[in-house]
Amino acid sequence: MTKCLLAFAVSIPLCGQCQSYAHSPFYMTTSSVPLTAHVEGFAHGDIKANGVVIDLSESVPSSSPDFDEIRGWSVGTWVDRNNPTHTFHFYIQYDRMNPVVVFGYDLLVEPVKGTDKIKCTFSALTDPENRLTLRNKDVAPVALSADLSPVLIKSGDVISIKTLPLGEGKIASIHYLRLTRIDLTPNFDSAQ
Repeated sequence: MTKCLLAFAVSIPLCGQCQSYAHSPFYMTTSSVPLTAHVEGFAHGDIKANGVVIDLSESVPSSSPDFDEIRGWSVGTWVDRNNPTHTFHFYIQYDRMNPVVVFGYDLLVEPVKGTDKIKCTFSALTDPENRLTLRNKDVAPVALSADLSPVLIKSGDVISIKTLPLGEGKIASIHYLRLTRIDLTPNFDSAQ
């Protein structure tokens, strides 16, 4: 009974803001980041995990009438290197929304030997070392899709994610991840 009440209490704010990926894809693959997207404040090549560079960008239509509702956000990332496979943790928290909304995920990227592919496995956000210090831990992150099957992409391609699925007719804040294998990029470190 307690589990049912807890699930109900957690789902009310999420349903009230239409914060769910239940009937829509969590991510899509694309070949490029739109020119209008801005870089997430991290220099190109700064985030690396398992021999893959993770470059972040975001597209927010600031001309939308809903922009004021989402414009004050906080972002946090870190790569957990405590295990042989490194896990990338990401969250974005929309601090001005009422209630506050947190979107986040963990991502395991693995180069596929003998190919130019990268296997990407998404899962629910964790923070085992409490490194995402600005995140409001009292707010549960938006529930991700039930189908988080791994996806294979070509090195250099992009995954796009709607981080704010507010529903029909609302703006979409889109997060882009360009994933590039270091072993396939000549002189990667010297090009930075």
